[in-house]
Amino acid sequence: MEQSYDIPLQFQPGNSYKVEVEGFDFSMPKQTANFRAVLTRGDILDLHSRAMNHAYGHDNSKCFYLYRNKSVEYFNDIFRRTGGIMEVYDKDNSGDPASPINLWIKGLFFMATVEPGTIGVPLRKSAFGSVRICIEAEELLRQAPNLYFADYYCMRGKIHYVTLVMTKPWSKTDHYCHSRLLALDVNSYANNPFFFRDKLGDLRTTRGYDLLVELLFTEDLDINGYRKSLTYTPPIGKGSSTPGGIPKNPFCTRCNLSRHSQFEKF
Repeated sequence: MEQSYDIPLQFQPGNSYKVEVEGFDFSMPKQTANFRAVLTRGDILDLHSRAMNHAYGHDNSKCFYLYRNKSVEYFNDIFRRTGGIMEVYDKDNSGDPASPINLWIKGLFFMATVEPGTIGVPLRKSAFGSVRICIEAEELLRQAPNLYFADYYCMRGKIHYVTLVMTKPWSKTDHYCHSRLLALDVNSYANNPFFFRDKLGDLRTTRGYDLLVELLFTEDLDINGYRKSLTYTPPIGKGSSTPGGIPKNPFCTRCNLSRHSQFEKF
């Protein structure tokens, strides 16, 4: 006769654990499981609330393009090795160390935020690379229309990021995000003041440097039609992303959840 027991354990989101279970019957082999504790749906809702408080009343603008910056070598490799297909790859550990999408889904990061004082113009500089591709926001929404809130974080306390995920309906990634993240309505400013349609149907997003909206597009993307429209962008800092990603600032009271304000390395 099988019996089940609830064993209350507290886990620190972001940390990895190893659990060993051994039965009273010595003929039963010891069972071992390794896992990583991640944010719960309640945690995601809390982060979403904090992000909305930041975004409400924030300056916004029409959004015509989603844009992605990488190195010259990155784009040359795409046209040489994959025939102009930009392939998705594992989402790294940037942002909240306990995010349920870290290393679990694949995608391509695009930025939405608009340059201050302009209407729809992408930020003029980038910390992620000197070559930029701009894709019509409506086109990416057509290919991956389902939208989810995933993260809200900062790295040094001044600039905060909101991470949204774009998925193709009924895809494996869509099923994963639906069970672990918060679904957003692109037509509702009330729960999505980050990337939304206004009353006229125009897409809008944040404008400025203190709240940046990034979208993880989770499908491979054919960029052959954009080869001649790649542009140079003045780089910020070293002008490239950090391999493995940069975890969030553990001391920011604005974007850290109170019950795990300190993260250990894992």
